[in-house]
Amino acid sequence: MIIADTSVWIAYQRDPASEIGSEFESLLITGSIAMVGPVMAEILHGCRSDVEYDFYVGRLDGPQFLDTDQETWVLVGELGYRLKRHGVTVPFSDLVISALAIQNGLPVYTLDEDFQRVPGLELYEPAQ
Repeated sequence: MIIADTSVWIAYQRDPASEIGSEFESLLITGSIAMVGPVMAEILHGCRSDVEYDFYVGRLDGPQFLDTDQETWVLVGELGYRLKRHGVTVPFSDLVISALAIQNGLPVYTLDEDFQRVPGLELYEPAQ
């Protein structure tokens, strides 16, 4: 099971036949994708048309949903605090995604370099 970041969902929607799109579709079909609130909200919020919205709504309710709890929010704060102390700023939504991944022992599939800055976070590397 992995958490796919918004960047991967968007790449999949734009070009399902690409390497990223094919890899993601395979993970989606096998039930290997976990959904988290920030990704769901970012995807739906960023839709530019009813067609795009419908494309996502039909796919977002399939993956297992991982919810936040108090432990998650403490970890979000800790990650943000530690990064800030080293002069590193990571978007809040990426901190929430990272905390959920760390808390659940899951890698994150992303095209966003911000996640590389999060200590203790495992990143998913597709097989070449």
